This record gives sequence, C-alpha cells and structure tokens, in this order.
Amino acid sequence: MMRHWRNRTGSGYPLAITIVLAILLLSCVIFEYFRLAIIAAQVRNATQSAIIAVATENYSLVYNGLRQSYSGGFTRSGSHWQESWTTGDLYSRISRDLGLIQEGTRYVRKSSEHMEYSISNLGVRVINTPFAPASPDSIRQFTAEALIHLTVPLSFGWGHLPPMEADLQVQAVYRPRF
Repeated sequence: MMRHWRNRTGSGYPLAITIVLAILLLSCVIFEYFRLAIIAAQVRNATQSAIIAVATENYSLVYNGLRQSYSGGFTRSGSHWQESWTTGDLYSRISRDLGLIQEGTRYVRKSSEHMEYSISNLGVRVINTPFAPASPDSIRQFTAEALIHLTVPLSFGWGHLPPMEADLQVQAVYRPRF
C-alpha cells in the first residue's frame, strides 16, 4: 500500500488544469462585467450631455425671477403668462456622440457585423417651475429628465445568456448664476 501512495507521479496535472480553467473562466466573467459597466457609463454620459444641452437651450425661454428666487419656462402672451420650453432632439445628439445608426425604433452601435449595444424608448420630461409660487423655497427648479433603455448582448456565454437590459435615468437642473 505504501508503494501505491509513493508512486503518484503526474497526479497534479488534472488539478493544475482545473485551477487554470477556473481562473480563466472567472477572469472572463470579470472582464465582461467591466465591459458592461463601461458601455452603460458611456451611454449615461452621452445622455447626460444631451439633457444638459436641452436645459441650457431653454435658457432664453426661462423667465428669470431672481428677485423671487425662482425661474421657469414662461413667455408673456398678451395679459397672461404661458409655459414655454422645448425638449430638443435628444436622439440625434446621443447618436452623433456615440456613433449610432437607426434601425427601426432603436439606435444601434455595431462593430463589424455584431451589435455592441442598442438604445431605445427615450422618454423626456421637463418639469417647469410654477409661476409665482406661494413659497419659492420649497419648489423644484426647472428640470429636464430623460429615461432611456439600454440593451447590451453579452459576449460571454456564446449567445446562450440573455442580454443585459437597463433603464438609465439622468436629469439636469437649470440654475441661474447671476
């Protein structure tokens, strides 16, 4: 029996191969996570840039009520005030910044033949400050919000895993400086 335990040359190879494969598999999962996080951050930043542009484009439409310490998108029409603001064309800004092409109702980024990611269902909401509020300290400022749906197919799993889908929400608030 002692001879059997002494003569075990080569028995470490299966264990070493298993450890190397486990490390490779774990590193693939970690790199895929980082790839997804980078793509989501890139889309969020482009959407944030576009929504900030919408808020600043409304600068000329925002009534400056600095004495009352509030501001909102209003224009004078005759003897009364009307809400006045625009959402702009966010899809064209985002697609220009990210290099996307339109396919039906979604915008897609492709590398060679494969889709890297797509965005769709862009929703824009502008929250206007009420005109002449009773308590200007407790109201929201002129805010532009965007919600966009991001779909990223996984490169890990060889097509057997579902794609990552996330709804990214960003907002920009107009604050007068002077």
